[in-house]
Amino acid sequence: MSQLYGLKKLALLNTAGYAKCVIPLDKSASICAPNNTGKSSVINALQFPLINDLRLTEWDGHDLEETRKFYFSSDQSYILLEATLPHGDVVIGVAGLGKIAGYAHQFFCYNGKLDLGDFTEGKAIVKYTKLFNHLSEKGYKPLELKAQELNALLTGGATQFDGEINLKMIPLNNVQDAAIYKEIFRRILNLHKLGAQDVKRFMLRVFERHMSNSKVDFYEVWRRAFDKVNHARRELNALETMSEAIAALETMLEGESGLRGKLAAYAPKLDQALISFDEYVEVQRAELNLQLEDIEQERHEFESKQQLYLQQSRDIARKQTQIEQWFLDYNALKSEFELTHHATLKTNLSLLKKEYESLSFSINSAQGQSLHTLDFRISETQKQIKSLKLQLKNLEYNLFTRMREDLSLKEVEEISRILNPDLLSFATTSQGEVDIHDEAAFGDFLAALSAAIVGQELHLPGATIKIKKLNPVQMQSGENREQLKARVDALQQSLLELEKQREVAANVAQKQQERDALYDELMTLEAALKRFEQFQTMAQSAEAQGLLQAQLDAEREQVDSYLHDVQRNAGSISDRRAIIQSRIELILRQAERLRQVKSERIDHTLDLYSGKIAPYPVEINLDFDNLAEVVHQFNKWSHELRNLDVNIKNTYLHIYNAGITKFDNETDATVKYQKLIAAYHNIDNERDAVGKHARVALTEVAATIKGLREDLDRLRREMNAFNKGISLHRISNLQAFKINIMPRKMLVDAIDTIIATSDLYEQGESLDLLSSQPHDEKAVNEAKDLLIKFASEKAGLTLTDLFDIRFEVVNRAGETEFFEKIDSAGSNGTRITIKLLCGMLFIRYLLSDQEQARYRIPIYIDEAADIDPQNQKAIIETALSFGFVPIFASVKPQISCDYLVPIRSVNKGSQNWVDEKDWIEVEHS
Repeated sequence: MSQLYGLKKLALLNTAGYAKCVIPLDKSASICAPNNTGKSSVINALQFPLINDLRLTEWDGHDLEETRKFYFSSDQSYILLEATLPHGDVVIGVAGLGKIAGYAHQFFCYNGKLDLGDFTEGKAIVKYTKLFNHLSEKGYKPLELKAQELNALLTGGATQFDGEINLKMIPLNNVQDAAIYKEIFRRILNLHKLGAQDVKRFMLRVFERHMSNSKVDFYEVWRRAFDKVNHARRELNALETMSEAIAALETMLEGESGLRGKLAAYAPKLDQALISFDEYVEVQRAELNLQLEDIEQERHEFESKQQLYLQQSRDIARKQTQIEQWFLDYNALKSEFELTHHATLKTNLSLLKKEYESLSFSINSAQGQSLHTLDFRISETQKQIKSLKLQLKNLEYNLFTRMREDLSLKEVEEISRILNPDLLSFATTSQGEVDIHDEAAFGDFLAALSAAIVGQELHLPGATIKIKKLNPVQMQSGENREQLKARVDALQQSLLELEKQREVAANVAQKQQERDALYDELMTLEAALKRFEQFQTMAQSAEAQGLLQAQLDAEREQVDSYLHDVQRNAGSISDRRAIIQSRIELILRQAERLRQVKSERIDHTLDLYSGKIAPYPVEINLDFDNLAEVVHQFNKWSHELRNLDVNIKNTYLHIYNAGITKFDNETDATVKYQKLIAAYHNIDNERDAVGKHARVALTEVAATIKGLREDLDRLRREMNAFNKGISLHRISNLQAFKINIMPRKMLVDAIDTIIATSDLYEQGESLDLLSSQPHDEKAVNEAKDLLIKFASEKAGLTLTDLFDIRFEVVNRAGETEFFEKIDSAGSNGTRITIKLLCGMLFIRYLLSDQEQARYRIPIYIDEAADIDPQNQKAIIETALSFGFVPIFASVKPQISCDYLVPIRSVNKGSQNWVDEKDWIEVEHS
């Protein structure tokens, strides 16, 4: 037996709940442990290195985020594979990058055997960031791989590492089949989820290279093909129903031809007549305007004179009005001031102004002070006046002068600091306020008092008073009498002003009203003074103004006489001017009428010289008198032609809207109308053309769906060959096994009906698909309806819609059974066998014929204890014969396998552990 290659063992380090796990992959093995202890986690780990595209993986309902965290929770988590290949042993690894990298993982590989000691340092697992240096020290040359690079290396694709390492152990016929290979491999690692629909899908993917893989939107295909046919039929029906409209269109086209000929004959003659009329108008207007200019010159001269006299009359009238107004003003002033004197007015004005100014000053002064302040100032002023009057009264004989007899001036001033100033002004005469009845005793007292004041301090028994801040009294002598009187007068004047301000402050609003009334009276008196002065000035020129008034009256009478003469002579000029003006207006009215009818011309918007034109036989003569009417009639014909053209277009549009559109592509309207009329007159030919279009359309539909029908036949041939290949091998506990293609009869028959009918057309048969009478036509329409309904529900018709699959099983007793669903098969062994066969056979089909027998691929069978030992042995033998190594998982060990691999717990049950020395090799007799 030739050397077999492939995976040798799988190892897990610090991942998926395992501290360490090593299981064999080169011989059948039974992984045994209680339920939910991680049996499936070990096998599912193969998906990382062998599928390496997480979008294609399956994790028993867990999402990818949970799965990455479960397998790669740290940067010391590893999934490792050892493979024996023709060039030697290789190691493929998947390393976790830890939480900081979002539980991502990294692929790597190197040549050599797998030794888990190479991944530890002491008792610690080497972190991935240090792994390459660690392996290099041991003589390995590790390579870091991307997922697509690892995939290419496994399947034999080209990579940048081809000269350094060879990992090819999945020898696909075509590296493009890697995706479907991975999907099938994932399913045989999770056989419990493999169903008939998966098998059907795998079948189509495996054989898709031999198929067209077309997807037909049958409704759209039929619609596109028969749109023209249906459109042509609608146009044919419309052509039959629009006979009256088409006949009317033909009549209008003939009328349009005659009218266009009449207009074409009139248009150039009218254009020439209009040019001649314009020249005639210019000549007549020039002659009449020359005559009008002469009359206008004569009229201008008369109007100049008239304007001169009118202006003179207006000027005199204006001056007369001014003098009359002057005398009115003068008389009004005279009646007002005839008995008034200028001096009296000025005196009254001066007195009133003083009174206004005094009141204004008082108001302004009072507005800045409160009543309390004014009362205080009045009280202080009264005290000063009283004190000064007391001094003035006793100026020569007072207490101050008496004290000067015994003390110096300085001593008296020091004593005055502590005395009431008015006390010193008291009189010492026999009737005065001070009565000195003992001169000696009083002198001694003054001396003692003076002695008590030392250094501006008053020394009293038991007290000292600083009197520095008190001011000494400055007493006046007899020579200051006049000065004192002046001060008393000034203070009394200030007192009067303060009392007046207080009176104002006590009632400011009333005083302001009094001031405003004085101001109005003042303004009135000033205006009266000005008018009086004006009256005096006017009185001096009253006589001269009277003489001027008489002179203006005489001048006005003379100018009005001249003006009357000029106006009488201008009447004849106006009559002659009116006659010429009426002649000009007549010509202008004719020209305006022609301008109007010319502006109403629309013949320039009409096409008078293309298409069919009937010649106009009547001779045309034109003159200026009826030219406007002729143009007007010409315009009516033009509007008639335009309306006829609109009616023709509307009639055609009516016909078009009824469904006749095939002539609308013609750019020339005349050609379009002629083709429409010709089609109406040759309606039988139109009917024949519709039938021809229908036959071509069905042929197009048949050509489109024929690819699907051929794909179905091709798939049946491929599956027949595939089933023959199965029969060459021993198939577990079965005598025979087939996967049969079961066409969906209704759909396939509908396709065959359309294709067969199309073939009849190509052979020359005639058939009207739009009629529902013949039997063949009815069958085609039913087939069409069925396909449209099914394709619409499926959003298109594909090969997978045309068939179902059925599993044909011949057991050891020779009994044949058929199953549409795998899980409906009898025994658990039979179900497992069918699932395994489907997966293994499809993968084997994808592998290269020359190399497929050299490599073995692991497959996983869960709950193996449910399969009886005889069936287990048969499954193992069948798998090995097809190039696969079965891995059983169960609670109890299955001795039909080559190895028993128990899972045990460590670290108080927190982690699982499987070592190579835990393997138990089974000896088979």
